[in-house]
Order: sequence, then C-alpha cells, then structure tokens
Amino acid sequence: MSLHTLITKIASHFVWRTPERSAKKFFEFALAEQGSMLDLIAAARLTESEKRRALYVKHMLDEKRHALMFSLRSAELCSQAGRKSYGNLHADIENLFQTLGEARFLAFVHIGERRACQQFVVYRNLFKKQGNKTNKSLFEAILKDEQRHADYTWGLLVEITGGEQAARRELRSVQMWEAWRKWRRVGRSLANKLFVILSLFIYFLLAPYAVLTRLFKRQRKGWSVPALEQEIDRSGSEQQAKRVQTLENLSNSLVILNNS
Repeated sequence: MSLHTLITKIASHFVWRTPERSAKKFFEFALAEQGSMLDLIAAARLTESEKRRALYVKHMLDEKRHALMFSLRSAELCSQAGRKSYGNLHADIENLFQTLGEARFLAFVHIGERRACQQFVVYRNLFKKQGNKTNKSLFEAILKDEQRHADYTWGLLVEITGGEQAARRELRSVQMWEAWRKWRRVGRSLANKLFVILSLFIYFLLAPYAVLTRLFKRQRKGWSVPALEQEIDRSGSEQQAKRVQTLENLSNSLVILNNS
C-alpha cells in the first residue's frame, strides 16, 4: 500500500462524515476535472500529432462529463443538507502544456490519473462498505475512465520519449517539479498567515502603550498657543508699549513748549 493510499484511507472517514463535507469534496473534484478539461483543450490545440490530438479530445470529453457528474452530486447533497449549492464551476487553466512541454505534460497527467485511481478505489470500497450505492456507483463509473486515461498517457509517454526508461525519467522530473510547486504554494500561504499574525501581535503590543500615553499625557484645556507664537506676541506688545510711551513723551513736551 502506497503512502498516498494510506493517507486517503485515514482521511476518508473525516472527509465524508457529513452531507455538507461530502458536497464540498464532490465540488472540489468537479473543479479539478474541469481544470483538467481546460488543459486538455489546450493540448489538443497545440500538439503536432493528429493521433494524440484525437486522444486528448476524447480525454477532454471524459473530464467534462466527470465534472458534471461530481457537480450534480454536490448540488444534490447540498439540497439534502438544506443549504445552497456551491454554484457554477469556474476552474482556472494552468497552461501546463505550454509550461511543461508535451512529454512532461503527459507525465504529469499520467501521475494525476494514477493517483486518482488509487484514491477512487479507496472511496468506492468505503461507500460499498457503508451501503451508499449512489456514491459507490459514481466512483466506480469514473474509476474505469481514470484507469483508461492512466494507460493511454503512459503509452504515449513511452512513445514520445523513446522507451520506458526515458519515460520514467520524465515521471521523476515532473514529480520533483510538482513537489516544488506545492512547496511554493504552501510557502505563500504560510507567509500570508504569518503577516496577519505579526500585524496582530504588533497591534496588541502597541495598543497598551497608546492607552498609557493618553492617560498620563497632560491635556491643556482651552485655546493653546505655541511657545514661539507667544514669544512673538510678547515682543510685539513690548514694542507697541514703547511707541505709545514715546508718543506720550512727545505730547507732554509739546504741551510744555506751548505753555512757555
């Protein structure tokens, strides 16, 4: 048993515990299938081989059908749980064919289909054990397509690379690329969460200081004039008083002269 299968088995008991969680999981599967469909449309448009184009189109139609099946089951479970559905599907295209090239694109798709087979076998067996015929039949039907997809992508990969040994090298290369991509996504997610945590920490650290500053700061009541303006006003008043005194002296002198 692979590590991925083991993790899927352990997590499946929590993922499918309630109709709400099941609806969310089915909708996530629908988005993944639609995203795969968009990448296969690009692959069919860009490949130089008519044979591979036909296979990509057939695969794309399967993914479109799977997305619809998962989406409808999600909406059905949402209705049973008395909540709104998750709405229409709007998956993002990753332009994997352009990014990886055709050989590595096939390796990526093969790895994904093989992983889906392992995952869906676990879910099919789980629902069979639970007696949930609807979910069991859904995964059983899609599992057949996933196995066929894994087989044809491996055959094309061996054909393009020139042999099984070269094909396995491409698989290892894509696995490393995928691991690095996931690591960067996790890093960005952690960086965003860390920024929020640090912002809150700084806020709560400085908040008491701000409160204490307000409590102990001397508040002046009424109109407050800055010290420099007070000094200027004082100097102006003194000069004005001197001019008034000078005028009074001159007036007194004139009075004395007239009396004389």
